[in-house]
Amino acid sequence: IRDAGAFHALGLQISDYASPYMYLMSIASLFGNGLYALKAISVIFDFIGATAIALLVWHLTGSERKTIAGFAFTILCPTVMVNSAWWCQCDMIYCTFVLFALLFLFKDKSLWCCIFLGLAFSFKMQTVFILPFIVMMWLKGRTIKLWHLLVIPAVYLVMHIPAMIAGRPFMEVISIYFNQTTSYPYGTLKFPNIYEFFEENMQHRHHMAEMGGWGVWFSLGVVGTLAWWIASRKFKVDKTIMVTLALFSVCVVLFTMPHMHERYGFLVDLLAIVYVLQRPKKAPVALLYIIISLLTYMPFLNRAYVFPISVLAVVYMGLTVYVGFDLYKQINDNAEIPARVKKGR
Repeated sequence: IRDAGAFHALGLQISDYASPYMYLMSIASLFGNGLYALKAISVIFDFIGATAIALLVWHLTGSERKTIAGFAFTILCPTVMVNSAWWCQCDMIYCTFVLFALLFLFKDKSLWCCIFLGLAFSFKMQTVFILPFIVMMWLKGRTIKLWHLLVIPAVYLVMHIPAMIAGRPFMEVISIYFNQTTSYPYGTLKFPNIYEFFEENMQHRHHMAEMGGWGVWFSLGVVGTLAWWIASRKFKVDKTIMVTLALFSVCVVLFTMPHMHERYGFLVDLLAIVYVLQRPKKAPVALLYIIISLLTYMPFLNRAYVFPISVLAVVYMGLTVYVGFDLYKQINDNAEIPARVKKGR
């Protein structure tokens, strides 16, 4: 980027990052130490993301103590510190926009929700992890308007206009994420999901092509079944259920979708913090999710396998099943009684 002249590099395909992050990289290139500059950008978003969680918790609970705790827990979360300040990853950037999107969803502001989802998608394809939850909210008639979903790709294109002005071809811009999906054909890249049970990982690579294709359809089938079940049940969709469903649906996607990297559970860690601050007795759930994420980071960062990934996958599956049963119980407790039954009573 420096060799090309900072912002003049925006017209070049230097990496497989989307253009908005390349804008930030161009800014970082103006500083002497590019590594620290890039880390600083992610750390700044750590504080913005923590603010988003604080606002979410305030909206959900109205508690000042829980709001302050939400901010503090996010900043002090081990995976947050490791992801940005140590690893120099940018997962907090897209997650920050996802968190603001959820805030506007809870405030019944569909357009703003989709605008922030578009901003998140402009930075990272991993925004799709939250989309099943958004679709389920639309199916339940909660906040989301169908035509507002078109705002997501529209914002993505708008965010790439500076790069196209700089000379980056339109087809190259819209194909960035498609190219990323073919870069890592493994069932799992050290993320503790179902493919670890079949050793469809970077070490063994038994059936990469089959898992890459059928695995996606399997995941869509599982998530689609969950969406159908949610849509078919008659219950009051309160904000406690929404938080639990958001956490559960993202966990299901990560557990069933192939090609998941070790740090893709980052959004789960953040949602688990919100889940627990809304219901403090569930604290062990958030703690275990964060510990699992941290342990999956270690093999990449310092080659330390504290536990085999397959063991972490069992624990992750157990946690997700627990959250699923919690969701099931909440839905049953909020089930709507048919009018004729009420009249008979």
